[in-house]
Amino acid sequence: MKAPILTLFNNKGGVGKTSLIYHLAWMFSELGKTVLIADLDPQANLTAAFLDEDEIEGIWLRAEPGSTVFKCVEPLTGVGDISPPLLRRITEKLYLLPGDVALSSFEDILSVEWPKALGDSNLYRPMRILSAFWQIMDAGASDVEADVVLVDIGPNLGAINRSALLAADFVAIPLGADLFSLQGLSNLGPSLRSWRSSWRKRLENWEESTENRSVSELQLPSGKMKPIGYLCQQHGVRLDRPVKAYDKWVQRIPQWVRNIESPFSD
Repeated sequence: MKAPILTLFNNKGGVGKTSLIYHLAWMFSELGKTVLIADLDPQANLTAAFLDEDEIEGIWLRAEPGSTVFKCVEPLTGVGDISPPLLRRITEKLYLLPGDVALSSFEDILSVEWPKALGDSNLYRPMRILSAFWQIMDAGASDVEADVVLVDIGPNLGAINRSALLAADFVAIPLGADLFSLQGLSNLGPSLRSWRSSWRKRLENWEESTENRSVSELQLPSGKMKPIGYLCQQHGVRLDRPVKAYDKWVQRIPQWVRNIESPFSD
């Protein structure tokens, strides 16, 4: 059984996503679960939470194939294939696929390959590129026999996040108790549904292609990305105006989730 992939995502930044993944990773590992953390955010903040600057600098300067998520996919920018991931062992139960600021350069390639995956021929490379993050995480999880994969991605609706979310089995959405987070939620629902639907079309196109029969060993993610709920930041102040403002928004979140085109419906 493959390890489930859980991605925390909101296209509004500053909602505690990276901090939450950091603490969840330690919590699961201390409960005896083997955890793989994948930092797919080009800002690499989660990597900085687990590794000190000298170690990160060493990884980036050595530029060893597979040493970061970008070094895994970098061969795809030429004529090569995915490099196997070299995970960093944090503890006996905790492993990290380091992030890399250079990953942002992969955005354009993913954007170009997205429409090509609906073509009539030459589909293998687009499908391989679009599923690269899933291929890497699946390989890493198998290497360490992970029980769960936790994924951090940036706060946007770009091509990197689209491919990262196609790899996700489940999506949890951190929210701040404010108007901006609610507006971000209203953008997120339609995007998830659109990406899921579009990926299904590409999977069907691949299944019907002659290439599929000749390279049937290519495994692809289902694009499930099932939303399992939202998590709202807590405010620690008592008996003051900020708490009233917090309460105002936190009370409105469930109604927004029900009424808007939210990610909690297929």
